[in-house]
Amino acid sequence: MTQEQDVIFKQSEGNAWFHRNAERLDDGDRPDVVRDMLGLLSPSRRALIGSVCDVGCSAGGRLGRLGSLVGPDTRLCGFDASDDAIATGTKSYPRLDLRPGLVDAPPFTESFDLVIVSFVLHWIDRRRIADAIAAVDHLVAKDGLLIVSDFLPDRPCARRYHHRDDVELYTYKQDYGAAFTEKGGYLEIARHVFPHDCVSHYVDVSDNHNRAMCAILAKAANDGQGDT
Repeated sequence: MTQEQDVIFKQSEGNAWFHRNAERLDDGDRPDVVRDMLGLLSPSRRALIGSVCDVGCSAGGRLGRLGSLVGPDTRLCGFDASDDAIATGTKSYPRLDLRPGLVDAPPFTESFDLVIVSFVLHWIDRRRIADAIAAVDHLVAKDGLLIVSDFLPDRPCARRYHHRDDVELYTYKQDYGAAFTEKGGYLEIARHVFPHDCVSHYVDVSDNHNRAMCAILAKAANDGQGDT
C-alpha cells in the first residue's frame, strides 16, 4: 500500500509547501475570499463568534488579520500539518493558539463558533477523507458556522501533484460544501464562485480545474437529527 499522503505532508511536504508560499501568505494586502465572505455576515451575527478555528492555518496570517470582523476577546485558534508554519506563526502572532496537527486528528477537543477550512480538503488522502469531514464537523459548535473554500470542478476528479515526482501525491477536487450539506445538519447560507487564479476573486468564466468556491454553512442546533 502506498504511503498515505497526509503522512507525507506531515513528514515533509507540509513544510516544503509553506516555505514555497510563505511570502505570498504573509502579504497582508492580498485579497482573501474567506475574510470577504465573513464580512457579509451582519455585525450582530459576527458578534456571536466567540471562538474561531482555522483548519490548515499555515502561519496564522488569516487569523491574525481578522481585525474588526470579530471581537477583541475572540479566541483565535488554528492547526496545520507544517511544524515550520506553526513555529513561524507562534512568533508572529502571540495572541493566536496555533498547534501542529492533521485534519482527521485535530489538536483541539473543544468546539468553535466558526471553523474555516480553506483549500485544505483537496489534499486529504481518500482513505481518510470521511474521518476528516467528521472531524471538521465535530469542531463546529451547535448553531456555529463553517466556511468551506476549495476547488469546484464539474465533477469529482483527481490530479497528480506536480511538485513531487518521487511519491504519488494527488489533489482531489469536488464540491466540499456539498459534502457537509448532503450529510445533513448544515444549511448553506451564502456561496461565491470565482476563478482560483484570480487574486481579486471576481466572478468570471473559469475552466473546470480552475473554478473555486467559498461557502458559509450554518450548523443546526440538533445536528440534523430532528426533534426528540
